Amino acid sequence: MAANADDSRIDPDWPAIPAHMRQALDSAWGNGMPPLASALYARWWQLETWLRALVYVELKTKFGINWAKQLPKTAVDRQQGEKEFHHMQTPDAQNLLAYTDASALFSITLQHWDLFERALLSKSVWTGRIEELRAIRNRIGHCRRPHADDLVRLEQTLRDLNGGAFRAASAFNNQQRAADTWTDLIIDGWMREQHEDAVRLIKHAEQQYDTVFDLRYSRRPWAAAPTAQQTITGAPGFIWHATWYFRGGRSFNLEGFWREVEYWSDPFLLVCADHPYSLSVSFAAVEDPNVVANAIGKCFDAALMNLGRGAAMDSLSWQQRYGDIDPRVHTFSAWTIVDESMAKNISMFGA
Repeated sequence: MAANADDSRIDPDWPAIPAHMRQALDSAWGNGMPPLASALYARWWQLETWLRALVYVELKTKFGINWAKQLPKTAVDRQQGEKEFHHMQTPDAQNLLAYTDASALFSITLQHWDLFERALLSKSVWTGRIEELRAIRNRIGHCRRPHADDLVRLEQTLRDLNGGAFRAASAFNNQQRAADTWTDLIIDGWMREQHEDAVRLIKHAEQQYDTVFDLRYSRRPWAAAPTAQQTITGAPGFIWHATWYFRGGRSFNLEGFWREVEYWSDPFLLVCADHPYSLSVSFAAVEDPNVVANAIGKCFDAALMNLGRGAAMDSLSWQQRYGDIDPRVHTFSAWTIVDESMAKNISMFGA
């Protein structure tokens, strides 16, 4: 199938695809590859990458720094084995779940069903659907020609998962202030400004850098709501969100920020920055509160050091430039943009 002059009217995004990629698709389709196989792989990419992200967020918020112990050892072995190919390393090289088979991802959702039931289908339906999905995955993995209904089945699964995916992502972004009655190392340190870095940085950032700091939390759909007497520190299913708002239109170098913090980024859950004017670093509340409180201070320093050092750019250019830094750094994904206000007008997978 060759691109023609009318393609831009049929699909305005097609001309925006780099020429060598369009040529590869045209050549493959013209020399034996069924276009259905390309479409099927594209939809599978959406499904499997979403499951990886979901498994990561739920396991990390449940088990903290020990989350990877829930994965099969083969994933670690594969990741280690690929390190010798450092000359062809991909952006997902640091993502242990990228080395985990789809079958293992499915098994994890069933083994920890309490974490995933609100994001997937009913257990009996999901269990049955897994068998069909495994068959489709095997056909893709072995380059077998698809069944005529494979794409229909896969797209129906994505539509069925839409509601649960929305709940999972919007819960992450449903962020609230801690109750006045709570007290712990993180709240005392960063809301009451008792941490040594908070004393040094919060007012200084406002006065000298026009940067405002905020600390909020969110709750995963499977976690019970806290009472007025509780704190979320140490509680599975809760997330701290440390956020910096850069006012005054100054540029920000996200890649420079990541270089500053990467060495001690193990306690990070996600780094979310879908435009140049704010930055949010999240932590599972089950992590050591001393580690989290100190990490916020290090992120604060790194954020200020990289403010005004990046090239000025709009949000789209920002997302394209910084989209491949690390699997935990999100410049455009469900974890950065989806919130409860979008419930009636968003399709998570466009299926």
